[in-house]
Amino acid sequence: MQRLWKRFARAYPHGADDHSTRKGVMQRGCMKYGLVVVLAACGGGRDSSATGSEGGDPLNGACTTLAAAESQTLVEIMVDGVRRQYRLSAPQADAGVALPVLMAFHGGDGRNYPFPQQQEFEELVEAEGVIVVYPLAELVPPNEGEWQLNTSESSTQDIDFVEALIDDLSARYCVDSNRIYATGYSLGSMFTYELACHLSSRFAAIASFAGTMPMEPNSCVLEDNASIMHIHGQDDWIISYDTAWEWKEWDSVGTMMDIPSLIRFWSEQYNCQNESETQSDSVLHIVHDACDEGVRVEHYRLSGVEHEWPGTISGVSTHEVIWNFVSEFTKPYGSS
Repeated sequence: MQRLWKRFARAYPHGADDHSTRKGVMQRGCMKYGLVVVLAACGGGRDSSATGSEGGDPLNGACTTLAAAESQTLVEIMVDGVRRQYRLSAPQADAGVALPVLMAFHGGDGRNYPFPQQQEFEELVEAEGVIVVYPLAELVPPNEGEWQLNTSESSTQDIDFVEALIDDLSARYCVDSNRIYATGYSLGSMFTYELACHLSSRFAAIASFAGTMPMEPNSCVLEDNASIMHIHGQDDWIISYDTAWEWKEWDSVGTMMDIPSLIRFWSEQYNCQNESETQSDSVLHIVHDACDEGVRVEHYRLSGVEHEWPGTISGVSTHEVIWNFVSEFTKPYGSS
């Protein structure tokens, strides 16, 4: 409900005196995502504040039954009248066990291919008791890329999709709403910053490789903070490390940040007070901490690495670096 009021406020910055206008905006927003969100956000359903000690909702029927294991199950949901899909892998879990979620956003033209280190991420499902979700993008003309970047009021289709996905997943499994995380590669990494801007109330942490974000976002008004880790190859010739760049045919997105500017943007957004650096042979690790709400901003600069997903960082598998970072954080904010 708070997100819908926020969208109402952006649409009507000076308010709307006509009660029917406000009611109509809210009703249209509530109708966007289907039955699950209508119950949860528009009344007639559970109290969204009623959560278990680990973030699972005790009034959610999915928390009262044994959770069956799944592997790469294809799920379809309707969002704004459009059929959207995601792949799902989940562990078997006892009734009442709230499970964290890691969403992995593929790169450009990557919906029909395995996510980088997919097998390794799949091993986390049983080893860490985490639901791993692979949302699948849809190209919306005239966009150059499948995932919507520089989201505006008229281009919320992928933000709507992720919200609907979380609600659909929560109806299937006992989801720990305090431990929802995202990772991404290339264009998928760029989209994770849309999540940080527009769905910060739902994600506890984000860690991705080889992306960036628009230099002038249409909107990035944070409801909450989500911890961020960005990994990038210094020799990336597709998503430049040191230079801002333009899309070939996607003017609405605008100029994209170089990576130092990206890290500076988020450390300033979060009012981080400390910065430290650790240099190894080919890896510079930068940490911004003492940030608002207990979050952190971290960055790995990888010398000699281009756009290809790295198998390891300083001898540690990249999927472990990502999981070890995001899994530290829960909402309410802070390290677990």
